[in-house]
Amino acid sequence: MSEPIDIPPDEDVPEWAVRYNAGDYPLQAVTGDAVALALENGTEWTLRALLVERGKDPFGGLDAWPGGFMDWEDADTRQAAIRELDEETGIRAPEYVEALASYSRNGRDPRQFAGTRDEKTGAWTARGARVTTAAYLMLVSEPAEPKGADDATRAHWADVYAYLPWEDVRDDARRAGTLGVRRALDGWAGRDRTRLARVRDLFDLDDWNEERTAERWALLVESALVPEGRRDRWGRSEPRDDDALFGREMAFDHREILADALGRIRGKIKYMPAALMALTGPRATLDELQAACEAIAGRPLHRSNFRRAVAPPARTEARAPRIVGKTGQRREREGKGPGVAPEIYRFLDDAVRARLDTSIRFPWLPLTASDR
Repeated sequence: MSEPIDIPPDEDVPEWAVRYNAGDYPLQAVTGDAVALALENGTEWTLRALLVERGKDPFGGLDAWPGGFMDWEDADTRQAAIRELDEETGIRAPEYVEALASYSRNGRDPRQFAGTRDEKTGAWTARGARVTTAAYLMLVSEPAEPKGADDATRAHWADVYAYLPWEDVRDDARRAGTLGVRRALDGWAGRDRTRLARVRDLFDLDDWNEERTAERWALLVESALVPEGRRDRWGRSEPRDDDALFGREMAFDHREILADALGRIRGKIKYMPAALMALTGPRATLDELQAACEAIAGRPLHRSNFRRAVAPPARTEARAPRIVGKTGQRREREGKGPGVAPEIYRFLDDAVRARLDTSIRFPWLPLTASDR
């Protein structure tokens, strides 16, 4: 589709610009996706994603990231993602926005193959464009209620682990689900030693690496245990009885994007306090900080050692990073039962403005032992 551009009649247009015809090359389209994450403090802390339910095919009824095609007026894909976030959810972009990755796998958007069939020859003529998207990670500390608009049926905040349930191993019940996924992968691997070694490497709870989210997702797609690994060119896949074990399906390759985003933020909270503060806000109690880190990482922490990890005593070894300090204020306790109101801490300016020289060594609890 051609668009009028304001080029003055007297401008010296080079000859190549007159000869060039984009129609001589394969059609390409570019989109921007807003990958917004937030923490919700309810009965327990929950990591949530801001999603829209698609109102039309392909993938009608499935959740997707707010996003869309670049307009001529968009300066870049970042601006396109921010604009689409506002148009589809009514929420403006937060202060924390960073490029996540670009996604260009052939066929990632089934609209690429749209076209018509010649009635005489039966030949299919595609008229769609290959779609590449640039995803932007956006971290929100105070999530507002979204409002669906544009081509989205509704916009909503959803639990990240409803889509990647095996990534949450905070307690025995959740770990049981992860072990179920592991058993399914073992069945897929059969006697193939290479496959079995990969499954053990990625899904062994005794040696769990919370940051390897993208690798675990890629293995599940390869195994075809998730619907995304069984789709035809039109985005369709036959349902299976055990699909619920693997969480909710998402449109396009958006669960891959979610896995990448989750791995990114799990790594970032260890060396970029600004990323953690973008989710929790500038002030929190140590228990709140611990619950936030556990929700992000999907695994439990040792309480007293966590406190020493983020707010070590002044006499602690100089290399231990200190990211929060006391404010002299306390959080009001709910109810009138016994107990001391917890102290409120604030993120230190020096820590927030810089990347830590020494990453925080979070004291994870063993996943095969008692949580507390």
